[in-house]
Parts: sequence; structure tokens; C-alpha cells
Amino acid sequence: MILDHIEWVLFGWVLANQAGVPVPVVPALLTAGALAGSGRLSAAAVLALAVGAALCADLGWYAVGRWRGAGALGVLGHLSPKTQTLVRRARNGFLAHAGVFQLTGRFLPELNPIAAALAGATGLGLARFAAYGVGSALVWAVTWAGLGYLLGDTVTALAARFGIHLTVFLLAALLLAAVVRETAREFDMRRTR
Repeated sequence: MILDHIEWVLFGWVLANQAGVPVPVVPALLTAGALAGSGRLSAAAVLALAVGAALCADLGWYAVGRWRGAGALGVLGHLSPKTQTLVRRARNGFLAHAGVFQLTGRFLPELNPIAAALAGATGLGLARFAAYGVGSALVWAVTWAGLGYLLGDTVTALAARFGIHLTVFLLAALLLAAVVRETAREFDMRRTR
């Protein structure tokens, strides 16, 4: 059962999303928050896992940025059609406001790896980068998991009303989010051609 390994699933899901893999993570954080609200999962564990996974992804891209410099941004440009445009716009914004850029980048999955790679490429100190990363990840995780925590009873009641198990509800939400994301990506690809 997925609930037996929910901590590992959540860690892997957040790590993949924050590393730039186009998997929707918000439904997973909302569900983890709902599970914490119902007492099936520790709220502190949800936050620790989300922040830890996000920081691991950030440090990976930071290291690539340090190692490859501006070349790391070229790798990011191949992840999605929007990323090339974001990379061009992001350089100036990052240099002017590194902390704010890192915080807003956390909420925009395509921008998060760019922010981390830019931090490494521009020579931002590791301690400062990690402090920004932990702070932004904490705000991000508290926002989504906290919303799930607060709305957990509503989500569970809605699922029960329609006779849907919470796991099926989560999978349906993830599938819907993936379809919407892929449709938007296809639309962007056609528009940029």
C-alpha cells in the first residue's frame, strides 16, 4: 500500500519536481498535509521531508552551476520550451534580487532549477544559498502542506461522499494535473514555433 511508504514517495516526488522533472507536486503536498491533519502522518515529518528533498535538488543544480558555469543554463534550456526564455530573463532578476528570486522560483517549478544553477554560476556563497534555499523551501512546504492540513477534512469528506478512497482521489488529482500541464506545454511548443 502506498501509505506504508508515503514518506519515501513524498521525498522522491518533491526531489524530482524541484530538480526540474515536470511532475506536479502540489497535489502530493496537499495530500500529505491532509494526512497530517488526520493524524496518519506527522506534520513535522512532512515539512522536513519536503524541505530536505527541495534542498537536495537545489544543491545538485547549485553544484552543476558552480562546475559548468553558464553551460549549466544550456542544459536547463533543453528541459522545456519555456525554460530557454526563462533562463534569458532570469539572469538579470537573479543578480538584482537573489533571495527574492529563489523564493519565487520555488513556487514556479521551471524556475527553481534555474535559480539554483544561477546561484552556482554567479558564485553566490554556499552558506547564503543554503539559507535562502531552506527558507524558501520552508515557506513553500508550509503553504501547500498547510493548506492540505487545513482542508484535510473537506478533502476527505468529499472523497468519502463520492465513495472514493483517498489514494484514488490523490491519483486522480495527479493525473488531472499532469494532463493540464502537458496540454499547456504542447500549447507553448506550438506557440513558440
